[in-house]
Amino acid sequence: MVERTLFVGDVHGCLTELEGLLNLAGFLPKRDRLFFVGDLINRGPDSLGVLKLVHHLGASSVLGNHEQSFLSFLKNGSKTSANFEKLKQEMGDQAGFWEDWLESLPLFVSEGEEDEIDSFLVVHAGVAPGIPLQESEPRLLTKLRTWDPENCRPGDDNHLAWYELYEDSRMIIFGHWAAGGIVMRQNVIGLDSGCVYGGCLTALSWPDRILHQFPAQRIYHHPQS
Repeated sequence: MVERTLFVGDVHGCLTELEGLLNLAGFLPKRDRLFFVGDLINRGPDSLGVLKLVHHLGASSVLGNHEQSFLSFLKNGSKTSANFEKLKQEMGDQAGFWEDWLESLPLFVSEGEEDEIDSFLVVHAGVAPGIPLQESEPRLLTKLRTWDPENCRPGDDNHLAWYELYEDSRMIIFGHWAAGGIVMRQNVIGLDSGCVYGGCLTALSWPDRILHQFPAQRIYHHPQS
C-alpha cells in the first residue's frame, strides 16, 4: 500500500543530487510512489543516468519542455545542441526505446475528484486560466509562466504569474520556473529550485506537504548561457 507520494522538481540530469534527495527523503520503492514534474534531462551531467533511474524505480512523470525539445531533435534534428548530441550517442542502440518512453509521458496527470482535499493535478509549467486542460496547447502546459488575461495568451515579465490568477481549489504541482523559486500556496506548489544552476533539488511529500531539499554539488549550467 502506497503511504505517500514524492513529487520531485526539475532534475535536468543531476543524478547525484537525485540520488541524494531520495536518500534524504527516506524514499522506499515498495512504500512510496515517485512522481516527477518533467525536465528530467538536459544541461546537467548525467541525463541518461537520470532516465535509467527513473525507469528502474517505476516512477511517473509528465512531459517537460526539455523532453519535447529532445524528441524534436531525434525526429528532425531541430534545435541541435551539444547536450542532445551527447545524450543520443550515450543512448546508442537504445535510443529508440528511450524515444518511445519519452513520447509516452503525458502532458498532465489529474487524480482524485476536484472537491477532494487530497486531489491534485501535475503539469510541467502551468495551466492557462480559463482554458480547459483538454483544450490547452502543449506549449502552454510545458512552457507557461505568466498570463495576459486581457488578450488570453501567455504574458511577459510585466504580467502576473499564471498561478496568481488560478482560483480553483484543486492542488496544482508544477516545475519549470527556476527563477521563480519554490512556490507554496494553498492551491499551487512549484518545485523548480534551480538544481542545475547551483540551487537545490526539491521533493514534496504528499499529502503531508513536507519539503525535502538536497543542495547542488556545483553549478552545472549558467542561466545566461
